[in-house]
Amino acid sequence: MTKKQYLILVLAIVALVSCNSGKTTGMQAGGDTLRLSHSRLLTIVSYDKYKVVDIADPWKEGRRLHRYVLVSDSSAAHLPEGTVINVPVRRAMVFTTVHASLLADLGAIGRIKGMADVEYVKRNDIKTLLNSGSIVNVGNGMSPDIEKIIDMEPDAVLVSPFENSGGYGKLDELHIPLVECADYMEPSPLARAEWMRFYGMLVGKEDVADSLFIQVEKAYDSIKARASNSKVKPRVMMDLPSSNVWYVPGGQSTIGQMIADAGGDYCFADIKKGGSSAMAVEAVVDKCENADLWLFRYGGPRKTVASMASENKAFTHIKAFKDKNLWGCSTERTAFYEETPFRPDVLLGEFLHIFHPEHDAEMKYFEKIN
Repeated sequence: MTKKQYLILVLAIVALVSCNSGKTTGMQAGGDTLRLSHSRLLTIVSYDKYKVVDIADPWKEGRRLHRYVLVSDSSAAHLPEGTVINVPVRRAMVFTTVHASLLADLGAIGRIKGMADVEYVKRNDIKTLLNSGSIVNVGNGMSPDIEKIIDMEPDAVLVSPFENSGGYGKLDELHIPLVECADYMEPSPLARAEWMRFYGMLVGKEDVADSLFIQVEKAYDSIKARASNSKVKPRVMMDLPSSNVWYVPGGQSTIGQMIADAGGDYCFADIKKGGSSAMAVEAVVDKCENADLWLFRYGGPRKTVASMASENKAFTHIKAFKDKNLWGCSTERTAFYEETPFRPDVLLGEFLHIFHPEHDAEMKYFEKIN
C-alpha cells in the first residue's frame, strides 16, 4: 500500500467514526419504523421481540435525550444499547398527574403503584386508589420519599426532564428505568398527544392508545376545519398577571396555536416562540386593549367581574372586560392540567364555541364570568 493510499484509508475511517459519533451501536437491520404523524421528538422502530424508542433532545438539536429498548419477549437476545424495559410495565411510579390521567384513560390505572404531588389530583378514580393505599403517595416530586419508592419495587418511573437539570438525584442511583417524559416540549398540541402511543406500548395498551389518538386527531382536525370557515376572527387575550408580571404565552405555544386553530386572532401571535414571555401589566393592557375575548386560567376563589375590577383597575380599560366577554378556567375545580395535554381536541372544541358560539360544545373547563 502506498503512502497516499494509506492516508486515504485513514481519512475514510475518521470520517466514518465522525458520522457515527453520538449514536448507539448494536442496532439490527430489518426493523419497521412506526409512522408518527406529528411528533418531532419520538422515533420508534419495531423488531420481532422488542422495540427501540429514541427520544430526541428538545434542547440540543441533533442529539438524543434517551434510548429505550422495550422488550416484550424474554428470549430476546443481542439487544441494542439503551435502557431496557420489560413490557408491559405492571408497577409504574408516576411523577405527574398528567401521565397518571393518561394511563387511566388507556385502561391501565391498575398499573400505577405510586405517585408524587398527589395534592394536584382531580380525578376521582385516582383519588379512590390513593385513599385505599393501592397507589402509594411518595410525597413531593422535587424530593420524593426514596424509601417508599424502593419498597414499591416499580418496573419504571415516569419523570419530567428539564434543561440542564443535572439528573434526577437519588432516583438515578436506584437502577430503575427512568422514562423521560419530554412530551411537553413537542411543537404542537397533536405532537404532544401522539406520545400516548409510546406510553401505550409501555403498559401493554398499544392498540387502545393508537385508537384513542386516531380519535383525538380526527376530532381536532374536524374542529379546526369548521373554524377555518368562520369569516370573523375575534381578537383574543390570555391569562392574568401574577403580581406585576404577566406571563404571556407565545404565538407558537400550545395555547397560541390552539387559538389560531379555533379561528381566533391572538394578541401575541407575533411572539414567535413556544414558551411564555414576562411582560409588564401596562404593556399587555396596551397591546390587548381592543381584545374581543379574554380567557384565563386561575386558582383560588371563583372570579367575578367585580372582583377582577377590584384586583386591577387597568383591567377596566380592556374592551373584553367592558363587554363582559370574560371566560375563566378554575384550575382547582377542573382537571384542566390533568386532561387537556392528551385531549387537545376537547379544549379546542371549547375555544371554538367561545370564539364562534354557533358551534356547540360541552364545556368542561371554561365558564363565562359574570
